[in-house]
Amino acid sequence: MRINEILEGISIAMIVLTRVPINSIFTINRNIAIHKGLWAFPVVGVLIGFFLFLLITLFENIGVARQVSVLISLSIGLLLTGALHEDGVADFFDSLGGRDYTQRQKILKDSCLGTYGVLSLITVILLKFLIISGLESKLALVCGLVTSSCLGRFSILLLVSYSDNSKHAGLTKQLKKVDAKTLIGCGIFSLIWILPAGILAIFFTIIFGYATIYLFLKFIVPFNRGLSGDILGLCVVFVEIVSLIIISTSFG
Repeated sequence: MRINEILEGISIAMIVLTRVPINSIFTINRNIAIHKGLWAFPVVGVLIGFFLFLLITLFENIGVARQVSVLISLSIGLLLTGALHEDGVADFFDSLGGRDYTQRQKILKDSCLGTYGVLSLITVILLKFLIISGLESKLALVCGLVTSSCLGRFSILLLVSYSDNSKHAGLTKQLKKVDAKTLIGCGIFSLIWILPAGILAIFFTIIFGYATIYLFLKFIVPFNRGLSGDILGLCVVFVEIVSLIIISTSFG
């Protein structure tokens, strides 16, 4: 892969996963297919995780308490990503209030948040805040933030490659299945970042990661009658929290 293709893939992934105005910086992003940047999703995950680590470290260095630093940094992170994945979490849990498939789809299209959606957002943000605040050393903090963010975005590749899209899918329809070589390469790249947490952490990450993808492929995706952006967002956040718990336990 040539340098310009690598830059193109990463910049496409940045456009899809963040609100960074890449189009104003690189003209290579105009009129190109979104699926070309799918392989770079884990790379952008690493960049997001490392950015959050730098933010927390910066705030702590100027005297801000750890918990306050984490809360401010997570808030900035939500602005950076446009709360893309969290929106999927809220929509999915809101849809659980529907009596049947038709009503669930109607709820998913509603821009208003319901009780289930609000409570789910509070839960996931609180879980992230508490776990990240408990990562005391700098090594544990950077390992947790980078690994969870990278693995979360890698899960998108797995779901896209092994699921069929819902007929109501929007942007997800532009994501195409990737070959086994790309999946293996991205998987290895994603696991590298957990090395500081130890061999057991890698082992449990693989086991629980497989269980998570199996859960989504066998139950959640069929429940939705196909893959959608909301399901992808839910999976990203779920994988992030699971990997953060494993890393927190390993360093603890």
